[in-house]
Amino acid sequence: MTPASRKKSDNAGVVERVQRAWGESPFYQAQLNGPAPDRLALKPVDPYGADKALGEAIAAGRLSIGAQSVDCEGELERLWALAGREGPLHDFLHRFVWLRHLAALGQKGREPAQRLAEAWFADNEKWSPDSWEPYTTGERLIHLCCHGQVVIARGDALWRSRVLTAMARQTRHLAKAGHRAGAAHERLMTAMALTVSALALPGCEPEAEKGLELLRRELRLQIRPDGGHVSRNPSRQLELVVRLQMVLRALEARRMPTPGFLRHVTGRAAAHVQLFRSGDGRLAVFNGGYEDDGAALASALTAVDEAVEPTGFARHSGFQRLEAARSVLIADIGAARGGASTPGAYQGSASFHFSSARTRIVVNCGSGAQLPGEWAGALRQAAAHSTLSTEPREAAAAFFRNAIITHRRAEDPRGHLLEIERAFGVDAEAMKHVRRFYLAVRGDDLRGEDRLVGATAAVAAGWRLRFHLHPGVKASLARDNRSIILALANREGWRFRTNCRNISIERSIYCGAGGLPQSTEQIVISAGALEEEHPGDMVVRWSFRRMETA
Repeated sequence: MTPASRKKSDNAGVVERVQRAWGESPFYQAQLNGPAPDRLALKPVDPYGADKALGEAIAAGRLSIGAQSVDCEGELERLWALAGREGPLHDFLHRFVWLRHLAALGQKGREPAQRLAEAWFADNEKWSPDSWEPYTTGERLIHLCCHGQVVIARGDALWRSRVLTAMARQTRHLAKAGHRAGAAHERLMTAMALTVSALALPGCEPEAEKGLELLRRELRLQIRPDGGHVSRNPSRQLELVVRLQMVLRALEARRMPTPGFLRHVTGRAAAHVQLFRSGDGRLAVFNGGYEDDGAALASALTAVDEAVEPTGFARHSGFQRLEAARSVLIADIGAARGGASTPGAYQGSASFHFSSARTRIVVNCGSGAQLPGEWAGALRQAAAHSTLSTEPREAAAAFFRNAIITHRRAEDPRGHLLEIERAFGVDAEAMKHVRRFYLAVRGDDLRGEDRLVGATAAVAAGWRLRFHLHPGVKASLARDNRSIILALANREGWRFRTNCRNISIERSIYCGAGGLPQSTEQIVISAGALEEEHPGDMVVRWSFRRMETA
């Protein structure tokens, strides 16, 4: 261990000891006391689908989340120790996400759920710096409110009282600490979890008021005028709408007045998430999101504000949606807050998602948030998106900094045109990347053009155009080396053509279906592939056209 890492570890240890001493102090513990609820006043509806296979694996003591796997060989109580102090497995367990999957097993899931809950309460009921972290606490309360019956319905009045009292104490803790949740998205979700759990627990009504106050503030800070969340992450957008629906229904169930801002924001946020709906009923993958849950998306779309007419355009969040017949193209025309060079930002500007009917064709690689090592950083790079990138990565550092993005859209009876221009610099001689899409009205012809103007020597020598294909697409190079035949899972055939020579099919990965890498392919056009070598602008023309079936 280096001196710097040792010092960091020592500092973290000091902070944890101080947090534990404060949390376990009689003074703070007394602040968590209050009326003990005897029941749940409401049961929020969790629209996310459960995985019965995962529930059965948990009941057997086997659990795999992301790249982490453990097997306690039936001794469920050992799962808590095996989960460690951080990582996706720790979060899955301490946020009680497992309740959703065990509850789906019915009577079979009750005994393992109760064993897991009892083991957690034995070690964490009073206080724990990591498991009582605000966001983790809020998610645990939400899952207990939605699926808690599987834990408390064992006919033991003392156990039932213990669980409900512990939930009330954690809700009061959240009312005091919710504003200290780490990331912006976590503060917003924590505010909604506090509101819902406080409304579900009789005697916690004052905490519900604090939750609504925190929610009002975070919505004002994090929701853009078009209803999009500042993260520009479709999965977070969906989660936001689902949780806002929970808050609205909880207020209605308790016959409490609903703030006007809440219905307005919910309607606009639901209209925004509709923009990302792919033909298969799930989400397009952008900025760390996943395909996610089709049932949850269908539920979220019931909240769309009827007064908000879908436009297929999110001006403030930076997305465009083109639809023609059975084809859908969704393009990223924006940038992360602070620019693509901001730590943690995805360099997916000008990338796109393309699908035909219920089949995805062109995708982005997805998120490595649940994967170890350098996965997360690698999947944020431009090379993990269906857009223009550069190699080596050092050339990309200057290429993506301080981009000014503009776009225009036009429609006529023959199709839809979208143009995205990215200028890298402030003067008239700045390097520019211009990407054009044209989707024919029949949806069977997508044409594109990428133009690189005023490129630096490093970029001119190392640019790449990448088209990442969904794992359900099989690609084969035609004899002319200028076109590629794509066989889709729905038995459609598409042909990719370009004005470049020696295009290639390379290996790729896709993490959009659930976080774990799936092997797939990508079409790559690189520097030196142009038909004519000249010192002027780089111009690449390409198309995806559906092939006629016999």
